[in-house]
Amino acid sequence: MDEMTVFEQAFEDRVRTFALAGVRPVDPAAVAHAVAVGQPGRQGQGSWVRWRGGSLDRRVWTMAAVLGLLVATLGGALLVAARLALVDESSTATNGWIAFTVGQPAPDGTVEDFDIWLVAFDREARRVVGSETDRVQQLCPAFSPDGRSLAYGRVEGHGTEYFMSEDGGEGSRPASYRRAALVLADVSDDGRVSERLTVDVGDGLPPPCPVWSPDGETVAFGENRTSPINPTTSAAGSEVWIVTLADRDITVLPDLLATDLEWAPDGSQLAIASGEQEGVGRGMLRDGGIRLYDPASGVMRPLDGTSGAVNLTWSPDGRRIAWAGLIGAGDSSLSLRVIDLENGEQQVLVPDYGAIHGIGPVWSPDGETIAYQRCRGNPCGGERHQVVLVTPGNPSDEGMIPEQIVIPDQTAPGSGGLLFPYRVTWSPDGESLLYMAWEIGGVDPLLVAVPADLQAPPVVVTQLEGIDAIDGYPDTTLVPIQTWARAPSD
Repeated sequence: MDEMTVFEQAFEDRVRTFALAGVRPVDPAAVAHAVAVGQPGRQGQGSWVRWRGGSLDRRVWTMAAVLGLLVATLGGALLVAARLALVDESSTATNGWIAFTVGQPAPDGTVEDFDIWLVAFDREARRVVGSETDRVQQLCPAFSPDGRSLAYGRVEGHGTEYFMSEDGGEGSRPASYRRAALVLADVSDDGRVSERLTVDVGDGLPPPCPVWSPDGETVAFGENRTSPINPTTSAAGSEVWIVTLADRDITVLPDLLATDLEWAPDGSQLAIASGEQEGVGRGMLRDGGIRLYDPASGVMRPLDGTSGAVNLTWSPDGRRIAWAGLIGAGDSSLSLRVIDLENGEQQVLVPDYGAIHGIGPVWSPDGETIAYQRCRGNPCGGERHQVVLVTPGNPSDEGMIPEQIVIPDQTAPGSGGLLFPYRVTWSPDGESLLYMAWEIGGVDPLLVAVPADLQAPPVVVTQLEGIDAIDGYPDTTLVPIQTWARAPSD
């Protein structure tokens, strides 16, 4: 093998090494330089003479190969940079609109009519979807990653209703769903919402609670054909739908009663918390676990070591999943863990805590902290929850105890009553926690932004009559994690 062939082989090997590593951007010129200076006889003017001395065909082939490899390598670098941007985007994100659901009595005075409202720090709350007399429920609003689109569920009829009978016993009215649909709408900078696309789901099914893919091209949601709040239910007949918006292509994953679902930060996989049988109430299934679905290949596999999982959140770098799973005999005793997706190693963050409502743990945009909510006592003595920030740290540090910070009690303006969260999510910039909270002795929940650094006072975003605390029926998959949009100008 002559020296020119050695150069070619060395260059190809070096580029292949970088490409397979795929963990950081690559400077193609630096690769070529490193190969050149690392070859014997390639120093100074002599190396240029040897290059000129090769045959024309060899030089043309080599230059073409080099250019091709440079283009491939640069493309890989851009891909890696795009992945890194997913992690670092919180550093430049600014907060936009917040979507939430408001209910008011329906015309017949018996069933609430749910509409969607928008609010922002500098703008008053206003209804943008629905009316007081349309007899249609609009629920589970979720913003696209760029803040320019809103997805939500729509249905006629009502969900399962529970009430106290005149003799003091508990009663219920079965759900009566008609014409359930997924709705996609455009959102202007000034908050005007215009419907763009409707995907029919069918009769007898609850309204979908959609979750966007990171590229904004796909949404996923669970369709529970049996009520997950029925302790004897199974997942049989329930489904997870994946809708590609450009062509309305629908992929249906059968026999999954999804209690939570979330896309990987790069959009390559959909994580689904689901079970197959033995419901234990509150939308949980005792045999639940996490399944990872790859839309490109159509392959779904269980994630080992996640038995009992009911809620999950994906780390912004895509390497770990934090998940809450049932422990013990009750339906409100949970543990919080983090699993490394590369080696399967797990870290127990919180071994035992209670929670009655909420949407599970939510990872901060910068990947440093996980927020979760728990009962003030364990076991739960009521629905008075508090919010806790836990820092996972490096699981390889043996003996490391995850740091936990309990957010101090928040008080309602005017009355000074304590506020307790129904659900908690992060602001796009990662600087605030959005509470949908209720006040002791109060009736209507509030939207409250609580600074994560605890140095600034909380801000009441809005206080309206009839705010829906969970943005959905008990029959739906309650995962409204994208209710606070990034400003569209980002």
